[in-house]
Amino acid sequence: MRPQWMPWRSRRRSAPARDAAIGFFVANRVLLPAAFVAAHVLLPAGLILLSPALASAAKTVREADIVVSAVGLPEFKTDPHIKESQGNQISGVVRDIFQDRHGHMWFGTQNGLARYDGSAGKDASSLSYFELEDTFGQRVTIKSIAEAPDGSLWIGMTGGVAKYDGQNFTTYYEDDGLRSDDVWSICVDRTGLVWVGTFAGVDVFDGSTFTPFDLPEGTPDPDKGVTSPHIVWSIVEDSHSRMWFAAEGAVFTYDGTTVSRVSMMDDESVTYTRSIMEDRSGDFWFGTTKGLLRYDGDSIVSVSASGGLPDIAVGVVHEDRSGNIWISAHGLAVYRYDGSSFANFSEADGVNTGVAMCIAEDDRGRIWCGGFGGTFRLDGDSFVNVTRDGPW
Repeated sequence: MRPQWMPWRSRRRSAPARDAAIGFFVANRVLLPAAFVAAHVLLPAGLILLSPALASAAKTVREADIVVSAVGLPEFKTDPHIKESQGNQISGVVRDIFQDRHGHMWFGTQNGLARYDGSAGKDASSLSYFELEDTFGQRVTIKSIAEAPDGSLWIGMTGGVAKYDGQNFTTYYEDDGLRSDDVWSICVDRTGLVWVGTFAGVDVFDGSTFTPFDLPEGTPDPDKGVTSPHIVWSIVEDSHSRMWFAAEGAVFTYDGTTVSRVSMMDDESVTYTRSIMEDRSGDFWFGTTKGLLRYDGDSIVSVSASGGLPDIAVGVVHEDRSGNIWISAHGLAVYRYDGSSFANFSEADGVNTGVAMCIAEDDRGRIWCGGFGGTFRLDGDSFVNVTRDGPW
């Protein structure tokens, strides 16, 4: 199945200004906020500008001003209405796990961003939370974490995208040029460009400007609670500097000039891809609603069928340092594929989640996964639940 090539179009736009509650226009004796006028009104002659001073929506806060120690915090449960203890989890829902170049473990959760750095001991005293907010001052859910070549971290969340430079967090919103504040995926390429997948499409940030990156409209998934013809679930850069996008109902690549569509299956209309991973041999693996697929550049095969995996949807795909492929399977926790067969790790093996949303490997070769119910790490032949108190 060869890709179908199509032209790429980009509309470059600068980050628009945001009303700072100090700029107003006088129109027919009515005071209008300057930001509203700039966005919605063509100014005829005769309007009087009282104050043109507008500020960018981008918000920078010091780490020290929003960090909170995990010690003494109330439990973050799967559902805040649950009264029984759930084991003092890092969060009741963990969406992403990432280890940075300093060895710190970061957790993207429904209760915000958390970091374990081991600085104060192997317990909750070394776990911190960062109170990032959306434009309404509400706490956010963290969905994706990536590291840039300069060591900065980029965080995709329900309230925009944030950059952490080691001391400060700077958050960018729709008023800074994002298509949508609802960010689902993020990738920083080798050159430092930040690719942001949102509910409304992809934007590329070069350090000063967000540029819309247009992909063909996808097909919404009628069986999924969150869906959109423009949502992008996963963005990765491959070993040849090509960008890959898991959009709704399609997979696209971009080689720097042209966007191409990778035909997934004959029955493509019901094949929705949630994740993309390139393995050490250069093959690509897709987690889809039709199982685990592998693409060698020429053809796509179903690994689920050949390996005896049940007919289930696959979410995250990860290759460990030994070459094993780890996947999350809806309702069945995680599987490990050794090249010939699948081994399941479920609640009986310590993975107390039916929905694993992320799989990662740390610098010691330990496999981590997170989802509904908390965070789990492979220890020998089974998993242990890693709570605020460890075991770290």
